[in-house]
Amino acid sequence: MAVKIGEVTSEMTNDVMKTESMKVSLKVGYSDKSKEVTFKPFEDLKKGNKVKITVEKI
Repeated sequence: MAVKIGEVTSEMTNDVMKTESMKVSLKVGYSDKSKEVTFKPFEDLKKGNKVKITVEKI
């Protein structure tokens, strides 16, 4: 069972088409190392769109 551990909302700073890859980095504040995940959005995103990223423990 997945448990939600956090979420963040932000605003898109560029247009991203659903054919393009997006990257999200998970980073601990005091560390230079980060885990980066890549995915393609299900919809085209425009500059200024608000997005929410949810992190779950699985």
